[in-house]
Formats: sequence, C-alpha cells, structure tokens
Amino acid sequence: MGRIPSSRSFQCFLLVLVLFVIFLYSHQLYTDPEGSSTFSFGSPLNNICNVDVPPPPEPLIEAIELVPTTTTITVTATATPTLAPILPDTGVKTSEPSYCNYCTSTDELCKRYGSFNLARSRAYEGPNARLKRVLRKLRSGQKIKIGIIGGSVSKGHGLTDRRQNWSHIYAEYIRETFAKSTSSDAANIEVELINGSVGATISEYMETCFREHIPEDVDLVIIELAINDQRLEGLAKGYENLIRAIFALPLKPAIINVQIMALMFSTITMGGDLHTAIAEYYDTPIISIRNVLLPHIFRSTQLNPSDTSVEDYWFEHDANGIDLRHLSFHGHRMLADLLKSFTSRVACEGWREEQLQQAGSHNENTDVVGGWDWTPFDSDRFEGLTPSLPNPNDGEDVSEYIPRQSLFQQYDHTTVLRPATPFCRTTNTLAGTAYYSPFAHLLEPLPAPLSTEGPDGFAMWSHPENPGKVWLTARKPGVRAAFKVHTSALGRVRVTYLRSESFGLGSMWCWLDDNRQKGRRLDGYWNLKNINVANTHAIVEDATPGEHILHCEILKETKDPGGGTEFRIVAVDAL
Repeated sequence: MGRIPSSRSFQCFLLVLVLFVIFLYSHQLYTDPEGSSTFSFGSPLNNICNVDVPPPPEPLIEAIELVPTTTTITVTATATPTLAPILPDTGVKTSEPSYCNYCTSTDELCKRYGSFNLARSRAYEGPNARLKRVLRKLRSGQKIKIGIIGGSVSKGHGLTDRRQNWSHIYAEYIRETFAKSTSSDAANIEVELINGSVGATISEYMETCFREHIPEDVDLVIIELAINDQRLEGLAKGYENLIRAIFALPLKPAIINVQIMALMFSTITMGGDLHTAIAEYYDTPIISIRNVLLPHIFRSTQLNPSDTSVEDYWFEHDANGIDLRHLSFHGHRMLADLLKSFTSRVACEGWREEQLQQAGSHNENTDVVGGWDWTPFDSDRFEGLTPSLPNPNDGEDVSEYIPRQSLFQQYDHTTVLRPATPFCRTTNTLAGTAYYSPFAHLLEPLPAPLSTEGPDGFAMWSHPENPGKVWLTARKPGVRAAFKVHTSALGRVRVTYLRSESFGLGSMWCWLDDNRQKGRRLDGYWNLKNINVANTHAIVEDATPGEHILHCEILKETKDPGGGTEFRIVAVDAL
C-alpha cells in the first residue's frame, strides 16, 4: 500500500487546500466597480507555508453616494431570468368562487383523502368542454338533468336509504355548489336526478336500450358498467356504441365514466379496463375508485394476510360475509367525494377560462393559458405548427368533436358513422313503483297463436328476495314467445337474456320471421361462477329495414348439469 508523501511542501499544499475550502464556506460577497461578483476570504494567508496570498481589495465605500432624499439600488445579474408580464390592472378584482379551493386549507375532501389519492382517482381528465358547458348552464339559473346508467351498485344494492347512494350525494353537491351559491333565484333551480341503473346489466344491453331508462333531454350522463362488463372486445364495442348514442341525444350531454371495483372474480381486471381506452378516444373523463382503494388493500393484506379491515369497511356485507362486488355506504360516499373533487376542479378551470375570454386575452405575452379551443399564435405559422394542426376555429370546434370513425375500424379518409334509430322493448321497468321508468317501452309477447298463453307461457317474474330484477320467464320446453321488432340502418335484431352457472337456466331457439333454419341457439347456463348477468346476442344482422316478427322457443335440450330449462328474457332490440 502506497505511503502518503510526508514532505513539508506537500503538507503545506494540503493545509492550503483545506483552508481554501473553509474560506469558501465563510466568504463575504461584494461587488466590484464593474458589477462582477467577487469573494472576500477574510484574514489573508500571508507567510503560511511560504505561499503568498494577495490581500482582498479595499471595500468600495467611496463608490456609494449617499443622497438624503432618494435611495437607488442597482443590481447587475450575470443571467437574465424570464419574468411573467404584468397584466393591465382593470381596477376590478374578481374573487374566485368557493369551489376553486382544490387542496387548500378550506378543501375538506383533500383533508379527508389527501392529494395523492385524489390524483390517483382521476384516471383520465381531459379538457371537459362538455361538462363545463353543463355547469355554465346551471350557474346561469337553468335546470339540468343528470342520468345514471349503471348496474346493481349504482342502483343501490344493499343500501337502506336511497340518500346513501353515490348518485344522490353527488346530485346534492351539484345543487348546493353551483345552483344555490351562484344564483339569486336558487330556490327555483332544479337538478333532477334520474337513476336508470339496472342490476346484472352490460353495455351491450344499454347501447340500444339506455333510452328506456333515462330521458332524452339529459344534460349529464354518468356511466358505471366497469365490473358488469367482462373483458371482451364485443362488450367494449357495445360500450363505444353507448357513448356515441348518448352524444347524439338532443342536448349533446356530457359524459363521466365512474369505475368501481370487484374482487370476487377470477381476475382483478374487468371490462372497465377496456372502457378506459374508449373513454380516452371520445375524451370522456374517468373517475376510478379502484385506483384509490386497491393499493391500500394490497398493502394491508401484505402486512397481515388475515387483515380484512379495509374490505370490511368499503364493501357491503351479506349472509356469506363481505360482499366484494357491492360497495357499502362508505364506498358510495367515497365515490361521490371523488366525483365532487373532480367536478370542482373542472368548474374552477371553466370559470377561469371564462374570465380569460371576458378579458379578451390570448397572445404570446400573457401568463394565462386556456380558452375553449386551441388557437395558434402568429409565430406558430412560421414554425410548422399550423400545417400539421390546422386552426379548428377556422371550421368546426374540436372541443366537442365526435370521431367520425369507430375505434375498432381501420382508418380511412371517407367513413363517417351516422347514428341509427334504436328499437328496444325491455322488462326492466316493472321492478315496483320506485323503479318504474316512464321512458320505457314494455316487452310484451304477441298474442296466440304466435305466443304460448296460459300458466305455462312467458310472464313477468322476479325472485321474492330480489324484486328489483324482473325477467320475462318461462320454464317448460316448447313454450313460445313472439315479439314485433323494427329494424333501421344496421338490420340487426338481438335478444338480451340472463346467464348463470347456478340458477338452473336452459336454452332457447330464436329466429326472425319464417326463417327458423337460420335461427340461433341461446344458452342460459354457462360455467362462469359467481357471474349472474344479462348477455346480449344477435339473432340476425342482415334484416331489411322495417317491421319483423322475432320468434323464440324453449328447447328440451339444456346445458345445465341439473337439467334446468328455465329461461329469462330481459329485452329485445333492433337497429
């Protein structure tokens, strides 16, 4: 191992180096006559180790001229920072509304959940031009309608009071925050909530039948189908068709996607994970409760595998223990809170954009960014932006633009999808007066001889323990039901029916008009445990536009291991 040199000159060198570093930490800064920064090291190091260190310059006291009435300080910097321009003072200071308090000292939701969890909940935000438009309408004193399209969670499974439902809590927040606090006539401003949720329902049903559950003149639609849909491309296409159909409604409503979670299936991922890509494609925001809760559930069970405290708090309970499919009241409250926080952020952003537009400020020299759409600066035209991003303000505003092609189509320059006129007849309107939908058309079989009548014929039925779910039900092989349907652009006719592994469901053969040979078999039984949901299947996809008769007959053959032949129809639809 080498020895450190012990010569006197080397030791002096080390000493000077150490002292030099020490002096750097204890330096005094002053400015020379040229305005350059210079360090003063304190006591000179003369005669130490025979190293001459020059003394510091004399303080430049004479360079400062004292003037009794005016003091002038000049600062010379070696680098010039870019300073925000000072906007003209109009003399009127507009205070921000109370909902512009995201994660400030007055934000109770941020105190409850923390900014980290709130940020995780916003799986996709987007610019929210539609939602801002709806909130402006409400703040102007006009009534709005909120429609809910969801499954059993949104319907309120397990809740003892509808006021515990997340949708009710959210609607109250909308009313309290944006109507009563901003209008002088708040008592007459109405926020109408229409909860059109249907248990055990999927996107394929809702894409055609959603208008049977919510009115056409809604302003805001919130979709909750993330755990009802399996992770299948067919259901993702149904979800996309649902979004396109909602956008085609008269008031061009805003859409918010809410995604809950269920931890009782064979995979954590469900149809909602396919919904995410579609929601982004159509620029509709996503609020996810799974993004918030699941990391905490994972962490608690990793520390203690027997710990069920998190699931116990956020999920419903039934006779078998914790129901990992349905949220408890605490889960409903959290979902409502996440929506409230998100909506306040959007409303505040919209309010600030309004202030910007009223000021007429849009140029490169402003420190305020926003507006309803992208408008290029003049300099952009010389930097290659406008050829690749033409100014949408020269034509149609893209802030609420609906893509002319489906996400599942190959791109081309000519395809423009047009909305079709849906036809739907459903049973999901008879679940007691509390659930009756005045917007729906009842599914009723045609009279004999086309349909079987009497005690064996198809009739409305619900399980005594679950009156909220109603099916058109029959149990004997050979029983028939016929329905009148009306096709339009696509020529597609479908049947929505219940599927289950444990309900003893049988099979049915359906065909259109007199073409029985080209019919399709529908099996109520499947081997997916704990998944009892409605499925939708097409009977024909090439029917001519116009009126047709759909025929269905229960088969003797069944896939149910117990020999069950019961069949439950939810709806028939056509496009």
